[in-house]
Amino acid sequence: MSYSEYKKIISDAVREYCNNGGSLLNIALNNIKKEYIYDFDFVYPEDTKKNLIDKAHQAMQKGKDLPEGIRLTRVIFRS
Repeated sequence: MSYSEYKKIISDAVREYCNNGGSLLNIALNNIKKEYIYDFDFVYPEDTKKNLIDKAHQAMQKGKDLPEGIRLTRVIFRS
């Protein structure tokens, strides 16, 4: 999954959170919980899924494409 693809998913989640009364400041200060929901290209064992999720989080922090085999489908912000 490319950076531009998952950037849109995250932007849509931020917009939804703010439209429902959430604070952009809380997002910026990292004061809210985020839940990332992923789909996997294949059926993987749990340890492989965890490894792919860890690599996906690292890629997102660096603004890079996600590793093969995993796709971000949704982000949920919770106060």
